[in-house]
Amino acid sequence: MALESIINERTARYIDLVKEPESLKRTNGIPIADAEFNDFHINGVAVPADWDVGFGDVLNWSKGRPTEAYFVMADRTLLKNPDRSGSGYLTIPFVVTHDTRNALLKYEYVINGIGKDYVSTVEMHPDDIFIQKNWGVVPAEMHSRNVEFIYDPLEEFLYVHIPHTSKRKEFKLGSTTMKDIETWYHGALEDQASFRIKYDFAGPYFQKYHDVYRLHENKFSLPKTWTAETGIVDVGHDYSRGEWTFYGDRKHLNDAKKHVQEFYKDLNVVIIDEPHKVVSIV
Repeated sequence: MALESIINERTARYIDLVKEPESLKRTNGIPIADAEFNDFHINGVAVPADWDVGFGDVLNWSKGRPTEAYFVMADRTLLKNPDRSGSGYLTIPFVVTHDTRNALLKYEYVINGIGKDYVSTVEMHPDDIFIQKNWGVVPAEMHSRNVEFIYDPLEEFLYVHIPHTSKRKEFKLGSTTMKDIETWYHGALEDQASFRIKYDFAGPYFQKYHDVYRLHENKFSLPKTWTAETGIVDVGHDYSRGEWTFYGDRKHLNDAKKHVQEFYKDLNVVIIDEPHKVVSIV
C-alpha cells in the first residue's frame, strides 16, 4: 500500500445509537429517525445507500459493553462484533483492517468512543506502522495468514498467533523486539513439548510465597521459545493453590523446567509432563 494511501485513508466513524442517536445521518445531512434504525441490526439486511456510513464504520446499539456493536462491510451488510474475548468486549477484526497499515489510527475514534477498557483486541496486518515502529519489520517468512498479529490496546501486548494451533505468545510494548518474536516463531516450528505444575501453599508456605518471596507479583523467566498459561486458581487470605501449563520447543524443555523450579525457590510444586501433541503448520 502506497504511503499516500495510508496518509489519506479515511478514519472509521463511531456512531453510538444509544447515547447519540442524532449522529446517524443521511448523506444529505438529515438525521435518521429512531424508528428507522432501532431494530435495524436484527433484520440482517444491508444498510440503505442514503445512510452516511461506509466500510469499517461502527454502529453501536449497546448499553455498556459493546455486545451489539456492528461493523459496516464493503457490501453494506453488518458484521456483529466477533468478540474473541467471549466477554462482550470489542474485537476489531482483520476483515476490516486488512487493507489498512495503521489500524490504531483508523480506529482511533472507535476505540475512544467505546472506551479502551471495552476494546479487547485489534487484528493487524503484519506491515502495520504500529508494529514496525515498536517491534520492527516482520520478516517475509511470517508474512502470511498463517501468522496473526493481534494487539491489546489496554494491556499493550502484541499477540502473535499461529492459527489452528495453540501456539500463541504475547510481546509487551516497549520491552520486546522483532528478534524476540522471530526467536519464538522459529521455536514454534520445532518439535514441541509441554508440562504442568500444581501448587498448594497454605499457612507458613503461603507466607513465604506471598509475603517473603512475593511470587504473586513476579513473572516466570522462561526461554524465549516458551509460553506460560495459567489454569485454575483458588486464592484466599491464607492460601493459594492452582496450576500453570508451559509449552514450547522440546530443545529447551529442561531449561524451562529449571527456570520454573528456580522461580519457586524452596517451595514444593508438582511437575507433570504432558503428552506431546503433534500439530502441523501449513
